[in-house]
Amino acid sequence: MHDLDAFTNEPLVVAGRKIDGRTIDAKRFRTLATELASQLQHDPNPAERVLLVNAATLAMLCERFAADLLEGKEVNEENYRRNLQSLGNVMIKLGMAAKSRDVTKRDRAGQDDFGAALIEANTRSAPTSEIN
Repeated sequence: MHDLDAFTNEPLVVAGRKIDGRTIDAKRFRTLATELASQLQHDPNPAERVLLVNAATLAMLCERFAADLLEGKEVNEENYRRNLQSLGNVMIKLGMAAKSRDVTKRDRAGQDDFGAALIEANTRSAPTSEIN
């Protein structure tokens, strides 16, 4: 189906090194990479393959931080946030997540007539404060 599906039956080679695919981490990596590839709904091109490998790696790092945190272990929160942000960026590049946007007053127009009417009614009925 997808190019990364071959990971399940062939030796795992990363950075030119053959990795023992029987380890828990290698199995988890294969699962993540395969699941992410299936979300693309097409065979990944070489650039997408690089991004998928990085996404699977970052996802594993984030999972480790989460597991440590849940076990009451100390975690480096800054490193966790950086990995999480990097994972989000890779997911955006792959088209698997939407980029956050700044929601300002100019974006407050409703997406439909009902939403627009609610926003307008709330804006009109908002109390104004007077300075004496």
